[in-house]
Amino acid sequence: MKHCIYLFLGFILVFSACKRKDVQEMKTPLTVKNFWPSSGKAGTVVTISGTGFGSSAKENEVSFNGIAATVVDVKDTIMMVLAPEKASSGKVTISNDGKQVEAGSYTYQNLTMRAVNPLNGPAGTNLNIRGEGFSSLNTPAKVTVNGKEATITSVNDTLIVAAVPEAAGTGAVKVTVEDKEVSGPLFTFQHIAKLKPLKGGKGTTVTITGEGFSTVAADNSIAFNGKPGKVVSATATQIVVTTPDDVATGPLSLTINGQITTGPDFTVIPPPVLQTVTPLSSPAGEDITISGKNFSKEADENNVFFNGVKGTVKSATEEGLVVTIPAGAGTGNLKVWVNGQETAGPLFKEQNLGIAKLTPDNGLEGSEVTVTGVGFSNVLTDNMVTLNGLTIPVTGATEKELKLKMPAGISTGALEVRVGALQATGPVFKRAGVMTLVGGPGTTDLETPGSIVVDRGGTLFIVDGNRIKKVSATGVINHFVGSLSNTGGHVDGTGTSALLEAPTSMVIDKLDNIYIQDGNYKQTFIRKITPDGKVATLFSFSGRLGGGIGVDFSGVVYVSQQYQGVFRLESNATLTRIGNGYVTIPGGMAIDPSGRIYYAGGDYYTPYVGVTSPGGRDALLAGNSSETGFVDGQGGQVLMGSPIEVTYDPVTGNIIVIDNMLMAVRSITPGGLVTTITGAAGTRELFKMGYVNGTLNEALFRHMGGVCVDKSGTIYVSEKTNKAIRKIFMK
Repeated sequence: MKHCIYLFLGFILVFSACKRKDVQEMKTPLTVKNFWPSSGKAGTVVTISGTGFGSSAKENEVSFNGIAATVVDVKDTIMMVLAPEKASSGKVTISNDGKQVEAGSYTYQNLTMRAVNPLNGPAGTNLNIRGEGFSSLNTPAKVTVNGKEATITSVNDTLIVAAVPEAAGTGAVKVTVEDKEVSGPLFTFQHIAKLKPLKGGKGTTVTITGEGFSTVAADNSIAFNGKPGKVVSATATQIVVTTPDDVATGPLSLTINGQITTGPDFTVIPPPVLQTVTPLSSPAGEDITISGKNFSKEADENNVFFNGVKGTVKSATEEGLVVTIPAGAGTGNLKVWVNGQETAGPLFKEQNLGIAKLTPDNGLEGSEVTVTGVGFSNVLTDNMVTLNGLTIPVTGATEKELKLKMPAGISTGALEVRVGALQATGPVFKRAGVMTLVGGPGTTDLETPGSIVVDRGGTLFIVDGNRIKKVSATGVINHFVGSLSNTGGHVDGTGTSALLEAPTSMVIDKLDNIYIQDGNYKQTFIRKITPDGKVATLFSFSGRLGGGIGVDFSGVVYVSQQYQGVFRLESNATLTRIGNGYVTIPGGMAIDPSGRIYYAGGDYYTPYVGVTSPGGRDALLAGNSSETGFVDGQGGQVLMGSPIEVTYDPVTGNIIVIDNMLMAVRSITPGGLVTTITGAAGTRELFKMGYVNGTLNEALFRHMGGVCVDKSGTIYVSEKTNKAIRKIFMK
């Protein structure tokens, strides 16, 4: 029994010894990070930062060059002591529990630092440095933050105000006066270098990269244009935050200890919009193309899932993505996430049959179309192709390409291909192209058709010499106003009793009232024509001063004068100049619902389309004021020839322009993105002209005079040389 007791006691002794050893090993080692101030008089309060300090003042021994100092207070990482009397400049030493470390050197002198506020912030933060000995009659005081010199805005013997320099970084605040120097506390420099992403909506996860952040997430207050976000995690160089539900476009700000650091702007955009996905079926490893808007140009900010399986985004623009199909995609709906915002897409099938592209993707009866994809049969009859239920003849076939010829009765819709048991849905084929509504070379229905407008019912009105004719939707021509014999003059009246003199341009308002600018070299008239053909003069001015005219959605008329830009016609029959442009506008102007006025430059010397804001600011929308050419693209990268007239497309919100050097019809978004709709037989050749109907890529025009768009988006163009009204189908 005694033997067992001795063994038990021995076990306890051994366990206790091990426990004491573990406690000793777990004790935080004695270290010093920094102390401040590094100089001052006896009695100066010195703050020492570090670890491993004793829990009470008496457990810590601090000496200044061998002379004991009084410990005033001590916490886990901060100890405050008084610089002792009778000590001299030298090392500051700290001891406890048999261990000793040196903190650095302390200099006894009049220059000292008692407080610095604030101790964090961005460049430009004003530091209030309090102490003694800052004044000097010989050389001014100098302040550095982390070794970089700050700009002093105010100084006296006890206070310095200095601005934190750019890119200062985190480090000690130091003051130098003549040959004396004092080092103060650490200043934490805050800077926001990057936001990712820079665009998104509510709930978007944003990563903020920079420096000087608090590692305690709750200490970092993030706001998006004043709206607080939720901090998810934080390190000294990175904060992850989610945007609030009421996130607003504007600068991001970070607040720590009351100090605000401003970062880049965060832009709120809607969720992504998917317009087309091609192909809608294909084997794993192939690519699909997603077109639309509100994507991110940073590939890793777009995530595409095929039936829940993530694909690989190979390339990205704000208008489109190219994505590699993952293995195991199966059959299911696409989902696209852009910066935390989700949009559901169409059904996708992982299979060996798919349609990637139609060339061209538009046409009329007789058009030849090439279908590109995978999984087709080399045997013609094995490929069944339909469009809205109509069988499309296949004239040639390989495993990756089908040749089709469009039959009578085609309409706009998605092409379908069946090979055996597999079925694939392809891109939309548009019944689009160019046809002649009325006239043509050798006809006499029209003599010199110029400016053209369309009313709410689809009836066209065309300037033809000194008269205006109207054309029904089926191509029936009737006289509207002006002399039947084409006699010119200035007489108000109704129908044939009114006389017009060489109208240059014509626009129509939402009530179907027509406004024209006509006249001779002595006098120009602005005239209104009601739907029943009554002509009345609204205004006149001396000389033949430009041909531009426009009307906004509220019925206000705008005109141009030679080399003077745009003027508003007031209700009291006076003109008010709008903007500061000095261009002569040759034809109809377009005005969008926001009141922006668009106009064509008009000749080889002004090959561009301009815009005047409602506030009167003129700007170039697209084209180059000094160079002609045939280049689509954005803004000033675009090249035009001689744009002569523009009109507003109520379906797309774009501006349609006719260019007589290029013999082309082009579309311009409000942001200045230009695409060619038709003309020049699909080439980019200057002066490629003629008279050819067909697909958008086949059509040729000659000497266009006017353009308009009806409420369904169909475009009408008049041609003087071809004596025709051409109709451009867009769907």
